[in-house]
Amino acid sequence: MSIQIEKNVPMPQRTRLPDLPLPAMDVGDSFLAPIPSDDTRRVQALRQRVVRFQRLHKPKRFSVVRDGESMRVFRVA
Repeated sequence: MSIQIEKNVPMPQRTRLPDLPLPAMDVGDSFLAPIPSDDTRRVQALRQRVVRFQRLHKPKRFSVVRDGESMRVFRVA
C-alpha cells in the first residue's frame, strides 16, 4: 500500500469559539452560548472546551445542554 501525495487541497477552517466566561461563574450560573444547536461541529468544540477547562480547574463542573435553537452552559459544582 502506498500513500499518494495530493496537491492544491484546501485546508479546512478551524472552529473558533468566543472567549467563554467559565472562570467567573458560580454554582447555579449559566450563559447562552452563541452557537446554533444544530451545528454539530461547533457544539462538539464547545463541549471539548468545557471538558478541558474542568480538567484544569477541579472541582468545578459544568453541563452543556440544548436550549431551543442554542446551547446553554451551566455551572453545576
